[in-house]
Amino acid sequence: MDSEFYIVSRKQDVRLALTQEQFKELKRARKRLSSAYAISHKHRLVLSNYKLILEAMRSLGEQYARQDDIKAIEDGKARLNANINNYVLSARIFTSQLKRHVQTCVPQDRELVNVLSRKMESEYKRSFAFRFIDSLYDYVAHYGLSIHTIKMKTEMKQNDAGLFERLYYINAFIEKDYIGGPAEFRASVFDEVSGTLDLIKMLTTFNQSLKRLHDQAMELIQDVFVKANELVNEFIGVFVSEYGNEHANLFVVHGTRMSSDKVYDTFPISMYVNNHNFGREYV
Repeated sequence: MDSEFYIVSRKQDVRLALTQEQFKELKRARKRLSSAYAISHKHRLVLSNYKLILEAMRSLGEQYARQDDIKAIEDGKARLNANINNYVLSARIFTSQLKRHVQTCVPQDRELVNVLSRKMESEYKRSFAFRFIDSLYDYVAHYGLSIHTIKMKTEMKQNDAGLFERLYYINAFIEKDYIGGPAEFRASVFDEVSGTLDLIKMLTTFNQSLKRLHDQAMELIQDVFVKANELVNEFIGVFVSEYGNEHANLFVVHGTRMSSDKVYDTFPISMYVNNHNFGREYV
C-alpha cells in the first residue's frame, strides 16, 4: 500500500504533507483534545438544563399568578418535568462517562483515573443531593415523574418607589410518599428521604458536586491537554502560514497515492483548538 499522510482544508484544494509519525502524533493529540472537550461540554450541558428548569419554573409561576389559562398551566407542568428529566439524564451522562474521558487522555497513568474514582466516591458519600439525583435517573427512566408538588406563596413588599407590590414565589417538591418505595427507588437512598425535598435546593447542591468533579478531571488532564493543544496549534500555524487563513478548517488524512485516492482515516483538528467550551484556565 502506497500511503500518504497530509493536512487538507475542507475545500480539498491544498495539502500539507505529513510523515506517518506526525500523523500518529496528531491523531493522539486530537483524541485527547476531543476527550477534554467532552468533559467540559457535558458539564455545560448539565448547567444549561439547570437554567432551563429555572426558566420553566419562572414561566409556570407567572401562569399560576394569572390563573387565566388552565391549559397553559398544565403544559407548563409537563415542560418543567421534561426539563428536569433532561437535566437528570445529562447529569448521568456526565458522571458515567467522566472516568472514560480522563482515561483516554492519560491511557498510561491508571493512578490519575483512580484519583478521580476516589473523588467521585467521596462526593457520593458526602452529599445526599448527589446520591438522590443520581438515584432519580433510574426512577424517572422507568417509573414516575420527577416532581410531585408545586407550591405558590405571595407577599406584599415595598419597592424602591415606596409603593407596595405583590410578589409571587414558586417551589417544586419531591415527596417521599409518591416515589413508590424501595422497590422502585434505590433502597439505600430511599431510606434517607424524609418527607418533602425542595427540588431547586437539591439541584443547586448537586451542581456544586458536579463542578468539583469537573474541575478535578480537568486538573488531572491539564498537562497532556496543554501539550496536545500546542501540537495541533503548531501544525495549523504551519498550514496557515503557507496557504492562508481561508483554509483554516482543517482535516488530517491517511490516504493512498493510487488512482482511486482511497482514504483510510480522516479526522478534524482545527475545531478543537481554542474551543470556546473551555474556560480560559484550560487553553
